[in-house]
Order: sequence, then C-alpha cells, then structure tokens
Amino acid sequence: MRHLASIIGKLDDTQYTQESAALPGSTIGKHVRHVLDHFALLFAALASAQSASNNLQNPLGPVDYAHRERSPLTESTVDGGQCSIGRAIAIVEQLRERETAIPSFITVSDTLPGGTTASFLSTVDRELWFCIHHMIHHNAIIASLMFELGLNPPTEFAYAPSTIKLAHDLAK
Repeated sequence: MRHLASIIGKLDDTQYTQESAALPGSTIGKHVRHVLDHFALLFAALASAQSASNNLQNPLGPVDYAHRERSPLTESTVDGGQCSIGRAIAIVEQLRERETAIPSFITVSDTLPGGTTASFLSTVDRELWFCIHHMIHHNAIIASLMFELGLNPPTEFAYAPSTIKLAHDLAK
C-alpha cells in the first residue's frame, strides 16, 4: 500500500482522473478506490467483531465484496486517495499489534456470473491475502494506465512479490 501511495503521489489530479482510451471509464483513481473498497469491507467486519472467540460455527461476516461503498473523494483526488491509503495502512498496523486477538473465520459472499450470490467460509488471513493480491492485480492496471499517460512506473510496481523473486533468482 505504501508503494501505491508513493506512485500516486507523483501524479496530479488530472492524471489521477484521466479516463483511459483502452479501458473506457477506467481511471487510476477508480482503481485505487476499488482496491481500498475491498480492504475496507474486511476491516469493517473485523471492527464489528465482539470477541476473538469465533470458530467454524460462529464466523465473522459476511463480507460482501459485491456491495462496496464507493468513496468519491478517494477516486477523484490524489490527496483523497493518499488519505484513504493512509487510513488502511494504520488499520493494518493495528491488526499487526493485536494479531493474536484477530478472529480466524469469516464468511464472504460475492455475486457470481448470472447474478446469483454465493457465500463461502474463509479465514481472515486468507481474505487479507486476497485483498493484497487483488491490489497487485490492480497495480498492474494502474501501471498500464500510467504508460497510457506517458509516465513510466517502476517495473516492480506491476508484479507480485513471487514474480519479482523469481526474476531475481533467474538473474543470479
């Protein structure tokens, strides 16, 4: 997230909100907001946890990834995006501090092709990992949008850590 904040910090609001020619309706700001929406849903479920004593029969949630609150400020200004990223980073740091008190199980739901909704039992760690990989995927799209604007984001911004590690290992 800090890398994302650093990358968007080099943009002005016009670049941040410039619609893509290749992906109509898509902007860097909208991708930043979309990524943070997913983290926010998970964080909200954790904040609502009354105690850490959940189990398979009493999971947190549901976290419904299809019903996100979209923050206009996050997607419309670089400052708004950076403030939202800063709040998300602060929550992650709080989670690290109370790691043993974080509930394990959570129910997630999403809309499937055809419009039906499905719910799944997951773990908080798994969903945090999903949010991180979802962010990496969108970082790659953001990098493409930056190239479209004539900007050159760092190569590693658009790759998963495992891909970067593999490239380094192969270069040895």
